[in-house]
Amino acid sequence: MDTNATASNTLVIKRLIPAPRERLFTAWTNPEELQKWFGPPTCQALSVRLKPSPGGEFYVQIRSEIMGEAEVRGVFREAVPPSRLSFTWKWTGNPALEFGESLVTVAFLAADGGTDVHITHEGLPSASLRDDHDEGWNGCLDKLERFLGLPCRKQPIIGGFCWNELQTSDVVAAARFYTGLFDWQATAFPNPSIPYTLFQKGGREVGGVMASPKPEVPPHWLAYVHVADVDAMIPRATALGGKVLLPPMEVPTVGRLAILQDPQGAVIGVFKPAQP
Repeated sequence: MDTNATASNTLVIKRLIPAPRERLFTAWTNPEELQKWFGPPTCQALSVRLKPSPGGEFYVQIRSEIMGEAEVRGVFREAVPPSRLSFTWKWTGNPALEFGESLVTVAFLAADGGTDVHITHEGLPSASLRDDHDEGWNGCLDKLERFLGLPCRKQPIIGGFCWNELQTSDVVAAARFYTGLFDWQATAFPNPSIPYTLFQKGGREVGGVMASPKPEVPPHWLAYVHVADVDAMIPRATALGGKVLLPPMEVPTVGRLAILQDPQGAVIGVFKPAQP
């Protein structure tokens, strides 16, 4: 197997869930509980068998509204309560889903306000399958949070719009206008080294505003699309006749982004968050 391709197709998902890691570990290792939340919203777990110890069975039978029925079979490699699980992953019973064996590792890290859940899925053979599993695992975590009675937060899908940003010549005036128009709240970005203002509504972030890096450009809103690999968008955009207005750059603790222009002149951002 191509080592570089394997590395580039490794999926890493990180989410802070406001629950003790002992509770989350139980939700992942108790068959009756896992059956109630496992799978994205379009799927239902029909049957679950778990033996969370090295060499033990991992088995879930799933029905999908789109793909029909299939099974995930695997073997636990690690089960260290309440901090870590690792198991092999292999789709069977549906040729459209089968691609061989991969490896899933779930780390439960104690954090302020709950548990940082890190899911690493290695051995995925293509970027498209990585993106499919990104959507699937985030859907699982959404359902897990609902199962635990936690507030639901919708995760942006790969290829979906995920953020709106206003670039303007007068941040104060813009904040005054939009907070008055939509009853938004304007708050400073948590990292004081980043000059950015967040718009919130009902405690949820709806967009942001920053001083335009190019004063000659009129104030404008910029929409960002959630992508799995910002750098991979550059050759794809240029091959399709687009331009790169801002090459890929890393914003500490926030994520990686770039700004593109389509052949007709419309501008759009691409963004991969540091964590959901």
